[in-house]
Amino acid sequence: MVKKPGPEPTDLFPPLAGLSPGFISRLKELCAPDRVITDPEKLIDYGHDESPETPHLPDVLIKPLNAEEIAGIIKLAREEMVPVTPRGLGTGLAGGAVPSYGGIVISTELMNRIIQVDTENLMVRTQPGVITAHLQNACQEHHLYYPVDPASLEECSIGGNVATNAGGARAFKYGVTGDYVTGIQAVLADGSIINYGGKLRKNATGYDLNHILIGSEGTLGIITETTFRLVPYPRYQIDLLIPFHSLAQGVELVLGLTREKRLVPAVVEFIEQKGIAACCQVLNETLPIGDGAVHVLVELEGQDQEEVLDDAIAVARLGQELGASEPVIADNPASQARLWKTRRSIAKTLKQLYPQVIAEDIVVPLAFIPETVQFLSELEKRFNVVIVPFGHIGDGNIHVDLCRTTATEKEKWEKTAVRVVDELIDFVVRVGGQITAEHGIGSLKRRLLKKGLTENEIALMAKIKKALDPDSILNPGKIFPEM
Repeated sequence: MVKKPGPEPTDLFPPLAGLSPGFISRLKELCAPDRVITDPEKLIDYGHDESPETPHLPDVLIKPLNAEEIAGIIKLAREEMVPVTPRGLGTGLAGGAVPSYGGIVISTELMNRIIQVDTENLMVRTQPGVITAHLQNACQEHHLYYPVDPASLEECSIGGNVATNAGGARAFKYGVTGDYVTGIQAVLADGSIINYGGKLRKNATGYDLNHILIGSEGTLGIITETTFRLVPYPRYQIDLLIPFHSLAQGVELVLGLTREKRLVPAVVEFIEQKGIAACCQVLNETLPIGDGAVHVLVELEGQDQEEVLDDAIAVARLGQELGASEPVIADNPASQARLWKTRRSIAKTLKQLYPQVIAEDIVVPLAFIPETVQFLSELEKRFNVVIVPFGHIGDGNIHVDLCRTTATEKEKWEKTAVRVVDELIDFVVRVGGQITAEHGIGSLKRRLLKKGLTENEIALMAKIKKALDPDSILNPGKIFPEM
């Protein structure tokens, strides 16, 4: 057995001395042998996600095809007290899919079937391994819209989106993943299968089991099927990239649009000049933009072309009244894709430019966005680190990427980064914000949970975990500071 890097042994899960041949044979009776993998070289890709969390190899990887196979695996794992880590496509940024205690990784990548796009009920049923963009495209073919769009939508799975309650750029108008879930099939820690909800717009029957599982990061159950409600697909779209001298002007734009114009854009994003410069450098592209310190990306959409155009004129005028330079207007798919490529590429390009990046995703009340970005600037100067903020003005969610330069020694930078994050989170909580908006806690943010929640709140969550997973076999080492 290959020795795995990992956390210190605990009473809950002593270090595994390799799973016995008999145990592996029983797993192969539950799933086809070629979907039960123990080759260490093939396990490497399943020991990490896109976070900087230390990789941990699982003892075995299993790729089930349905809920019944997962149920059998869970029953066996519980019988033998072997930890189980559910995994989508590994695009998470908080270490949620890293098998902290080895054991079994259950990958849902082969459960990638869109079961039904129901045009009569405006619903879609899907397995968890479907790529988010593929789900959107399948719905669009029927002129229906699944509007939740995390930046990694071309790579992330819909099951991972549900497990983290993912958001994305369109959350300002449309909300987040959990706002569209009407039904969930899941395997619980005792191997039982539940089918809660369905194609229902309303459901007040007992506790809302959907929202107990949404955002639980695989610690309460493994989601094997989800039903989402859909909305009509908008016929027309116009994007504007508006250069401002300060982020405060961008926030005033949002407030002015909603308060005075009664207008709710689908998207209101911001990108600092540093982020745009990084994208242009890595992507080897230039954008026809001004020298604004902050660029605000606004997307307008609707069913009436003239109405969307009128809204775009109103946005451009209000921006200029607030001191913006002339906006870039994209009214066709090619020009829109060019603008969006920059926004969606920021996180990836920073990882290509810098040897190490820590990605935080704080959320604050909308009015505190300028003050928060100013605080980030102060932290950058005081600690002499590179900080690139970007993200969702409309819902107060700021992505904060701390970047290590090649000239900075790794150990020193990591110690500094901890201090920076601690000061940032203290500030965020002080102004009424929270430590994560859409990435989740995973293993990386466990130590911060006590800053964001009270002891009573954490204790209540721990009771729910204990009730649903008394042996703590589902994704141990996640969310709770100690579990």
